[in-house]
Amino acid sequence: MLESKGYKILATNYKIISKGESLAEIDIVAEKNGNKYAIEVKSGKANSSSIRQVYANAKLAGYKPLLICKKIDEANKEAARKLNVDIMEFSEYHLLLEPEELEAIVKNCMEEVMEEYGLAPYSWLEKSDLKFFKEIAKYDKIEDVLNSLKISEKKFGEKLAKLSKKGVLPSRPLSFKDLKRYSMAIISRNELMLKIEHIEKEIEKIKKKLA
Repeated sequence: MLESKGYKILATNYKIISKGESLAEIDIVAEKNGNKYAIEVKSGKANSSSIRQVYANAKLAGYKPLLICKKIDEANKEAARKLNVDIMEFSEYHLLLEPEELEAIVKNCMEEVMEEYGLAPYSWLEKSDLKFFKEIAKYDKIEDVLNSLKISEKKFGEKLAKLSKKGVLPSRPLSFKDLKRYSMAIISRNELMLKIEHIEKEIEKIKKKLA
């Protein structure tokens, strides 16, 4: 984004060192029209603390301050103008993520795709678990499920947590609509596995008779 606006990136994670000690770190040092900029990047909404940080770091480095953020309110924009801090707001479509955040997003997307096409990891179900999923699949509202199972919302949540820990349910939070869809997929998968198991037993019987 900076390069598209004519800035040349000189350094990233630039440390300001004085007398052998690190005083601060600047996210990006860039140059444009002969001016060097100390640039701080905020992935979310900027506040007064963000402005003070970029202003102080720029003063220490002897550069012009520039703050990049997703949003900033008018009061803080006015404060930035008084301190000669340039503001650059990036589009809502830009994503600035830590590797861990990106990993979590990719994992959730993969789980959703696997659920959608019936490829979610399968675990053999206990009869009580299967009954639990059948009750969820029956209704469109969680209140009706709680009434049918005669359990509290707290107990319901604890049951979901246990199933998630066993690997039957995904670790990510599910809306009731997604939970119902997932429950229907689990029931169908369970029925299919039982049929396959029955077929395998019948094949073994036939093999023994032919032996």
